[in-house]
Amino acid sequence: MVVASWSLAWSIPMLPYLAGAYSTSLDHAVWSLTFYLMAWALGVVPATWLYRRIGELRSFQLSIALLLLATLPDVLSNNYSLFLVGRFFQGLAAGFLTPLIRRLLIQYAPPKWQGFAADLSIVNLVLPLLAGPSLAGWIAYNWDWRAAPLLTFPVGMLALGVCSALIPARDSERHKAPFDWIGLALLALAAGSVQILLNRGEDWNWWDSQRFQGLTALGAIFSIAFFVWERHHPQPCLDLSLLRRRNFVLPIPALIFGWGLLLGGNSLFVSALITQAGYTAYLAGLVLFPMALTGVPLIAMMSRISHSIGPRILASVCFLLVALYGFSTQINRSSSLDSLLLAHLIEGAALGFYLVPLSLIMFSRLPSNRLPAAATLQNFVRILGGAYLSSIFSALWLRHGSYFRAHLAWQSPAAPLAELAQNLPEINSTEKAAVDVHLLVMQSLALSMQSMLALWGLMALLVLALLWFTKAPFRRRPGQKRRVTIEQEIVESADLIPIRKAATTTSSSVTDADTSSVHA
Repeated sequence: MVVASWSLAWSIPMLPYLAGAYSTSLDHAVWSLTFYLMAWALGVVPATWLYRRIGELRSFQLSIALLLLATLPDVLSNNYSLFLVGRFFQGLAAGFLTPLIRRLLIQYAPPKWQGFAADLSIVNLVLPLLAGPSLAGWIAYNWDWRAAPLLTFPVGMLALGVCSALIPARDSERHKAPFDWIGLALLALAAGSVQILLNRGEDWNWWDSQRFQGLTALGAIFSIAFFVWERHHPQPCLDLSLLRRRNFVLPIPALIFGWGLLLGGNSLFVSALITQAGYTAYLAGLVLFPMALTGVPLIAMMSRISHSIGPRILASVCFLLVALYGFSTQINRSSSLDSLLLAHLIEGAALGFYLVPLSLIMFSRLPSNRLPAAATLQNFVRILGGAYLSSIFSALWLRHGSYFRAHLAWQSPAAPLAELAQNLPEINSTEKAAVDVHLLVMQSLALSMQSMLALWGLMALLVLALLWFTKAPFRRRPGQKRRVTIEQEIVESADLIPIRKAATTTSSSVTDADTSSVHA
């Protein structure tokens, strides 16, 4: 999973580089992120069926091979369309790997280490997204941006060789169960329509465009067809009946917002540092590194902390810290590196309280046989919602930048030029005007990013309020007195026997065997 997360993480600080390399705009460069996330979400849906149908080892090999093959356009192609096709298939491979890696980590761990393996499955997903941007920025600054995706090949080949040697090929355990391919096709058409609307909305001038209106109607038709089909299908690709549960629905805005901020929000923040604050790609990526210093240890400890503290309280800490990050962070040309590092130290701590508490709330009161379907739906909603939110954040940032630019020019159009005339007497008036326009654009986009930070703070408080309408206590079995742990949730969602239950079953088998031998 590290190599799949890295293929996403390296692109976070690279949006200005992609815009320059492919001669496109910064908002079009965000497509490299949204295409990956949309495909990742769609790949999660048939992933469980895939490893049951062709086996765990073959599914792993196929996914890694697809990921490596799809990375070739990142390194070799100068065509942006081909680059986006590669990003789509990289995301598809990441979707296949997401539930598979979690299952493999738990299944092949010794019984006493299965709890640690369950925790590791979360760290394994998040760590590259937190620490990867600083490494990618350093690579781009010292060599070339294409060297960052090139790192995928040695890591992927190593993972492919090691796992092929260690994972047994068990053909006898393959299941020829049917899959809802029509439902998946309708889901892909509906999700793709919405993603295109969000990607191209600014280019098409939103509702003023007939293309936008037509595609909106088409997306609505596909969405309605998908919901009708899934409601009557005996084996739907997504269990939409979970959306009738209060504890599953109410945390969804918080889940989407956290993932959208981690990927889309941080991508735009790094882009603003590079294009508006004069940071290099290395320093801009380094700004995000403190998130790994606080986020990863807290994620590793969160399963222990959640044994004694309710998940709503833990999730509240997460979004209060996000609100503090949004309202206290300042971004402009005079922002010091120390202040930005401290701000992302706070954001990293917030993300440490993000995934585990929300999962405990969403999976609470569910029987264990519904957890695999719940995990699939949760992953799909989180990842696809993050893609949509990334596009929305990008459109809002650029549109507010135009608003601030017009406001600054109307407020005092001649003042910046007069200041330049004093500080740059050796250049002519045309050059001074060009520099003045450039500084005006930079200042307006910096002000727009500042407004985005305030928006993130307000959104954090809003989704936090929704969490307190969920039901408590967060137990799902009448006979279980202690709180359900995240390790137990992860093990059961991976279609494996829970640790406690496995131990009980084993001891019962031993007792029966001893009794039989005594009677004999």
